[in-house]
Amino acid sequence: MGSKRKHGESSDKKSSKPKSKSKPTSTAAAAAPSGSKHSNGDISTRNSDVTISINSTKANVQPVLAKFTAAIPPLASSFATYKSIDSRKKDECIVVSETEKIEFVGQNYEDGKPLTPGSKYLIGVYDKDSDTVTFRAAPVVTVNTVIKSLKDAGGVTDRDISNKVLQARNELGEAFGSKKRKAQIRAEERNKINMNFGKDAVDVIEASIGERVSAMPTKEELDDVANQSRSIPRYNAETKVAAEIFDMEDVLPKVNQMQIDTLKLTKATDTEEYKECIPVRSPFVQNKIEQILNTAKPDLVQLRRALYLSYLIRFYGLRGALLQKRDEAIKSMCCSPEIADFIYDQFCDCLAGVLTPDGSPMYVRTKITENKLLCYVAVLILSLNNWVAYPAEMAADLGVPSKQAEKYFANVGCKLEAVSSDELAKHTFGKRARAGASKKAVLVAPIKFPKASLRRN
Repeated sequence: MGSKRKHGESSDKKSSKPKSKSKPTSTAAAAAPSGSKHSNGDISTRNSDVTISINSTKANVQPVLAKFTAAIPPLASSFATYKSIDSRKKDECIVVSETEKIEFVGQNYEDGKPLTPGSKYLIGVYDKDSDTVTFRAAPVVTVNTVIKSLKDAGGVTDRDISNKVLQARNELGEAFGSKKRKAQIRAEERNKINMNFGKDAVDVIEASIGERVSAMPTKEELDDVANQSRSIPRYNAETKVAAEIFDMEDVLPKVNQMQIDTLKLTKATDTEEYKECIPVRSPFVQNKIEQILNTAKPDLVQLRRALYLSYLIRFYGLRGALLQKRDEAIKSMCCSPEIADFIYDQFCDCLAGVLTPDGSPMYVRTKITENKLLCYVAVLILSLNNWVAYPAEMAADLGVPSKQAEKYFANVGCKLEAVSSDELAKHTFGKRARAGASKKAVLVAPIKFPKASLRRN
């Protein structure tokens, strides 16, 4: 039997009150706490505030963790979950969803073997009425995508073409009288292609090619799939207003905005006082914060975005062992622990089952997550500067070549234009940025992305 749930929501409903949604690619692991064991097999523990329990019973509807290998479906997608009725395959799970053009199929077993051996995951559901957190086992499925137009592709079978070719060859051989000559022709046919008999199969081959080409996805369909897998914030490809292209709620959600403290900045009486709240020496960030604070009524949304940009720039500089020392990283970024957790979850991969010496999860920054980090930095810079940016400023703050910074602005849909020295002097901050600047990035609506390069690096 199949059960449907909203993509990204837990299926274990303890309360009718709305609960926060989790990302489909995120996983949560929990260790069983010490405490009393109930008759139904549950383990629970209680402190002064909340009760924690692990529900080990098998439910018809249970939460599932999904890991997407390619395109990610919209948040409102519904997934159907299927489990085997065979008792020997009771742990196997399949989830299925579809859009107009793509099918999503996920499973946690392949060839009878689990895809995540040695690892188990639990999902916790908090019940506000009883102050109880219940953990339930959640299988991890790997979701692959199938393009519908390719799935249903047909065409002429290879056997039909082979029969036509064989018939033409036999007719050619029958034109010769001696058996020796026929044998000689057959020997020659084995070693070379005879173009004469191929003429009879031209129509069949052309029909086969035509049918297969018609079943191939169009350029627009391929571009749509490629754009869905880009490491950029959610965007509106139809709007003709640059400020409406990117969903800034996806860049910095409101719940995380409120975790950025701006009180010290707004109460600051001089420049040196509020610079203590900024973790990086970025002329761009410092000047933007100063411009916001110098208005009669500071825009707190823009102020929090500027601070969040400074956190990401500092986080980019964390490498090696410092990236694993969470307490030192939080102190270095000058942010709250909640914001640090959000940044780690967004721009790092957590290694399942691997812990640091202090017992905390091991995080690594891959090429994909680093590309996502720099694209989000580019979008934040654009949002703070009326959707126009100077890549050399980003390059100076991050310590990367200007050409690399230009590439990230192009990846988020910007058009690169030549810039004059007078414009640089008027709109940029810092000598390093002006020295390396040659272009500006302008976000143009409707958004267009650069074509993938076929040249090897």
